[in-house]
Amino acid sequence: MRVRVPAALAGLVLLAAPVLAQPKVKVDKLADGVWAGVPEKGANVGWFLLGDGVVAVDAGGDAANGTAILKAIAESTGGKPVRTLVLTHAHADHAGGARAFAAAGARILCQENIAGQVLALVTQAPASGNDPMAGKTGIRPTVESVSERLILLDGLHTAQIFFLGAAHTKGDLVVYLPLDKVLYAGDLVSNGRIPYLGSSDVDPSSWERALATLDRVPVDKLVPGHGEIGPPGGVNDSLGYLVAVNRLVKKFLDAGYRDDMLDAQIRAPENEIANVKVSEAHIANVKSAVRAERDKLARQSTPTPTPTHAAK
Repeated sequence: MRVRVPAALAGLVLLAAPVLAQPKVKVDKLADGVWAGVPEKGANVGWFLLGDGVVAVDAGGDAANGTAILKAIAESTGGKPVRTLVLTHAHADHAGGARAFAAAGARILCQENIAGQVLALVTQAPASGNDPMAGKTGIRPTVESVSERLILLDGLHTAQIFFLGAAHTKGDLVVYLPLDKVLYAGDLVSNGRIPYLGSSDVDPSSWERALATLDRVPVDKLVPGHGEIGPPGGVNDSLGYLVAVNRLVKKFLDAGYRDDMLDAQIRAPENEIANVKVSEAHIANVKSAVRAERDKLARQSTPTPTPTHAAK
């Protein structure tokens, strides 16, 4: 039996239907023409004026948050277009919203070691939800890569983009604005929490060297990958943590500890790190650092095959 719903009641049904709330972005102005933001999903982001447009740093955790970040950028800059999106690395909490930026016409910039990963993220339509590329048949996303260094300037502003070596991942970029002394550090730096060393391509010893370099850079405002935006102390805090973890890694490898022995060793009082709670996250970090360094040593000890030539 077909039941008819009166028009008045149908209207009430529609009004009662849940409305999907659009993600919001908490915006923090760091300097004249320089901002940072915290999306609902994903890592910290940032943007700054350059030329007739905007350069954004990281894109939120998914397309919806990428779209919300673009809206926050437009509201804070008077509607200036985003010309460039710099991705500090390819993890989804930083790059998941990149497709929304590509749909808005931004060039996507990343470190060359992860260009393939980023291209896959940008060109793949989301499994669910709205696709920012829907109906935009004239746009074909492309990715540009940086090897070690790129300088952007317009006569008034300067942005320095650096690859300081493999660290949190094999393709981390940092963005530094020397005139404003603002550093967008990605996941090389955390504020108020320990860094995450669980990436499959992490390089803890190289990460320590990268942070030692950043620690010499004058910074007034820091945008870490995670944690509080503003205070610059996270650079030195993150460096101190990496130094301490790498010392433990050397100690454990020199002693020949097996993986099943590491948990007890990390918890041992003599191996505690000052001001660091022996949490599951810290234990996982040290174990991951041990595995990474052990794998690196194994690769270094493997002889390179000598090519053979057929006799003439």
